[in-house]
Amino acid sequence: MSDAVYPIPSRLVNSFVPIGEDNSEYRVTGKIKCECGNELLEVYESNERQLVKLICNKCGKEIMLFDAGKDGWDGFVCKMDHIDRKMPFNKVICSHCDSSLYSVITSIYSQGKQDFYDECVSNDESFSIEDWVNGYEWIQITLNCGKCNASEEQWLDLETM
Repeated sequence: MSDAVYPIPSRLVNSFVPIGEDNSEYRVTGKIKCECGNELLEVYESNERQLVKLICNKCGKEIMLFDAGKDGWDGFVCKMDHIDRKMPFNKVICSHCDSSLYSVITSIYSQGKQDFYDECVSNDESFSIEDWVNGYEWIQITLNCGKCNASEEQWLDLETM
């Protein structure tokens, strides 16, 4: 079985910092942090939040936080990519103070390693048990304004299967 303890998608392992005491292979909550250490990020969305990317205002690094066509059960396992990738990204601006810098908290929910093995690995040789972290069932994103601390709880709250 995979060594991964939490369902942190492989693309986010260098940016996702688990927080709290209630994390397991079925649910993990964490703060998104740029590899440079910056925790205040610009948020961009496209396709009605089906694509969410973050850009570090210190080093300019882009972090693709969520892509419904490639992430989660439907995107990663079922390959259901119906995203119009020509649509522009829109910068998210705080409605309280017009800031564009956010602290981003993300929760990922998973059916767990054994379920992924039973459903995917044992039936399709293109999957390995290490892939279980990418076939998650639900994602929630909360944005906290870096200037006024206004919170948009569950700014994205999406079942991915």
